[in-house]
Amino acid sequence: MSTFTDSARSFIYSRAPRDVTEGFHKDQEKLLIERVNVILLLGWTLVPLFGLIDYILYPMHFNRFLAYRLISAGCCFLLYLANRKWRSGSINLYLGIIAAYIVGFTIIKMILETEGLSTPYYAGLNLVFLGMCAVLTVRVQFLAVHSIILYLIYLASVLIFGRTGSVAISIANNTFIICTMGIVLVASHVGYRLRCKEYLVRRELEETQSRLKGYSENLENLVAESERKYQVLVDNADESIFVIQDSVIKFPNPRTIKLFGYSAKEMENMPFISLVHDNDKIMVAEQKERAKRERTISISTFRIVRRSGETVWVDMNAVSIEWGERPAFLIFLRDVTEEKMMEAELIQAQKMEAIGTLAGGIAHDFNNLLMGVIGYTSLMLLNKSEADRHYEKLKNIERLVQSGADLTKQLLGFARGGKYEVKPTDLNELIGKSSEMFGRTKQEITIHRKYEKYLHAANVDRGQIEQVLLNLYVNAWQAMPGGGDLYLETNNVTLDAAYARLHSLMPGPYVKISVTDTGRGMDQATQQRIFEPFFTTKEMGRGTGLGLASVYGIIKNHGGIINVESEPGKGSTFSICLPASQGQVEAKKIQPVEIIRSTETILLVDDHEMILAVGKEMLKALGYEVFAAQSGEEALAIYREKGDGIDVVILDMIMPVVSGGETYDRLRAADPGVKVILSSGYGIDGQAAEIMARGCSGFIQKPFSIGELSGKIREVLGRPIKG
Repeated sequence: MSTFTDSARSFIYSRAPRDVTEGFHKDQEKLLIERVNVILLLGWTLVPLFGLIDYILYPMHFNRFLAYRLISAGCCFLLYLANRKWRSGSINLYLGIIAAYIVGFTIIKMILETEGLSTPYYAGLNLVFLGMCAVLTVRVQFLAVHSIILYLIYLASVLIFGRTGSVAISIANNTFIICTMGIVLVASHVGYRLRCKEYLVRRELEETQSRLKGYSENLENLVAESERKYQVLVDNADESIFVIQDSVIKFPNPRTIKLFGYSAKEMENMPFISLVHDNDKIMVAEQKERAKRERTISISTFRIVRRSGETVWVDMNAVSIEWGERPAFLIFLRDVTEEKMMEAELIQAQKMEAIGTLAGGIAHDFNNLLMGVIGYTSLMLLNKSEADRHYEKLKNIERLVQSGADLTKQLLGFARGGKYEVKPTDLNELIGKSSEMFGRTKQEITIHRKYEKYLHAANVDRGQIEQVLLNLYVNAWQAMPGGGDLYLETNNVTLDAAYARLHSLMPGPYVKISVTDTGRGMDQATQQRIFEPFFTTKEMGRGTGLGLASVYGIIKNHGGIINVESEPGKGSTFSICLPASQGQVEAKKIQPVEIIRSTETILLVDDHEMILAVGKEMLKALGYEVFAAQSGEEALAIYREKGDGIDVVILDMIMPVVSGGETYDRLRAADPGVKVILSSGYGIDGQAAEIMARGCSGFIQKPFSIGELSGKIREVLGRPIKG
């Protein structure tokens, strides 16, 4: 389409090849002659008839004006006879132009003899411009030149020889004339462009039809000459090729047989429409009828159903041909299922990215709210013994806050992966422990494990992947309400460049985890939406719809991929591929959280008043001296004044005007040895990871308890407790 548009534009502005221009002029010559005939016919018929206007408006000039009109009409009649005799485009064009000048001069003469600039006869010039520009099939530049010349002759004549009359009327008359000229010139230009485009379309269509006809004839000749050549050409083609005649398939090549899954004998005389997916049959039938009617190539994309019941997307090119002296279609089919999958994955990725950004923002804001709750709860618990009647209630609040924090971790896992501690991990061991724990609570499920003996380690955050596995276990359990089998399998796999490129991955070694259930399965529509946030097949109140969305986000942010295969009634298989690691798996160390008090000085920076207030109280409860700042600028001012006495800065990452990252950089510039703990409702990835890479001392994610805060401060200070 772009090539045609460029050709049309070049053609219109005289940059087309000479043969195209000459062809167009020759094509338009007959039309030009006919239209000049129209102009001349109008000239020698309408010019005298308009004498009735003279009789009504200017009866005193009627006889003289009638003479002018008859002379003008006679000239037009003679030109009409000449136009019918001569058949040369340029001569015929100038006959029409001469007629326009003759009629125009006649009208100008009558204008001069009536009221000059105020005469109503100016409308006659409008008719001349309309007739010349709207009827003649030539470039607008040519018509514009002659229109302007005629108008200037009129204007000069009335200004020099005409009566002055009313200035307002003369301005109005000239405005109407100029507007009429402009409108008819634009209309003429549009008409000329349309004729150019129509000519190019016809030319290209003729060339295409010529090529198709030649191809069809050559193909028929080759078949007639040698059956062996036909076998080599068609049987080894990578596309499915066959003929449809009388609505049935004939002469299918081996690729067609392989594509549909039927034998050659079964396919002979099989109605083609019976192989088309039910939802696409009407569209395919319409395409077939159009190709038959227009005898052009018909291109369409639709689904076919193989003998096995599998649905396959194909591109079809249908060419209307004569086969055995009867109409038929030569069909080319190409399997584009993989391309459709890539397109669907791209759309899914874009959708998930957009919703992920929203989910991450919600999680961040919610973590800030939870920070206030857990902070004040920690402070209250600090002064309560287990025997206190409110102790258990406060612990319940703490547990509920932790549940809320777990929910936001799922949101962050979906949005940005939420990878807190990425290191080489033994996935066999992780799957074993997580499935053992799950199996103890769901004894109606029989778990089958099949592990790769020498499985590669994978660079993952253990907590996040454990969350992924538990989500998949729960999903499988919910798909088997009456109990069933859960199959867990691990393998070392290598993704080649083609597959990796298809899924936007890096080629190389991967660890594959397969989780298979024997549950009710899913249809295609559910599979397409299964990883969307807040999409759930559970009844109202039984699920948030964040589980599999979180799984998708975590795996994607680990540089991996997750796929699902399922059929209704046949269970589901979730397959995960994670990049293999060359690192060694380290034993996990568990350190108990204890509250450590000290007396250092801390600068707390956060733009939320509530978080600033609760943080200040938590730090004071731990024995620290606290300076509080509600913005980056305020923090920098305090540090410039009291920096020598400040031991640690706890800095919020997301702040207006001066962000946490910029504040950190300016603190480092003022004091390269400053110790900063970065605090955020987001995980330690993205912007936080960049700040940590620039030398930040530590990171703590909101919401955090007083114990976690005290431990992080001592970890960063790395020196004996004061006081």
